[in-house]
Amino acid sequence: MLRTDVIQKIIDKKKALRYLEIGVNNGDSFFPIEIAQKVGVDPSFAFSEERKLEWASKNLCNATAQYIDATSDAFFASANPIERFDVAFIDGLHTYEQSLQDVLNTLDNLNENGVIVMHDCKPPHVLAACPAQSLQAAIDMNLPGWDGNWCGDVWKTICYLRSNRKDLRVFVLDCDFGLGIVMKGKPDIDLNLSKDELDKMTYEDVLNGKENFLNLKDENYLFEFLETI
Repeated sequence: MLRTDVIQKIIDKKKALRYLEIGVNNGDSFFPIEIAQKVGVDPSFAFSEERKLEWASKNLCNATAQYIDATSDAFFASANPIERFDVAFIDGLHTYEQSLQDVLNTLDNLNENGVIVMHDCKPPHVLAACPAQSLQAAIDMNLPGWDGNWCGDVWKTICYLRSNRKDLRVFVLDCDFGLGIVMKGKPDIDLNLSKDELDKMTYEDVLNGKENFLNLKDENYLFEFLETI
């Protein structure tokens, strides 16, 4: 199941009206989404004006979409607190620090029953989870055997939220490089990692650990989740 499928199913079930996407890049996730109001944020959009017009004709929701050319931090610093979002997709800089900041900022701008979807929460292998400050930085590391897939250490944000935010329901769907789901609610399974433990953790610990650090769920769990929102 692709991220666009998951996002759209959540939007449809909630009858959501406002959608936020952090890290639009080439628009592959943003353009197909159907919702009344869409806001895309990226400091460097990677699509042409022609492609944007083409998608506006294929999906009329894009004709009224907002494109904010800014970093996520700058966007949230200037965001109108009245205009909250129902569903958000976070796929910005793939670092633990920035993905966590994006989640926390989004939570502050989310409606009470809003849902956040995060990409890259379950890297396909250890090299894809290599910490780096950007994709180019990961490329420059020239890691032997790396296949070009880079998720960074976004997975740590899931572990942090599960350990430190007991007011949130957090799990990861096992599809499309791991789709993290975050919303207000009671956690279904506790995780209690200390800051020191989390700082020292590597993705090998996740893969080899007996504990389900990511609260990983089969992709079909989405349909069970949808019945609760």
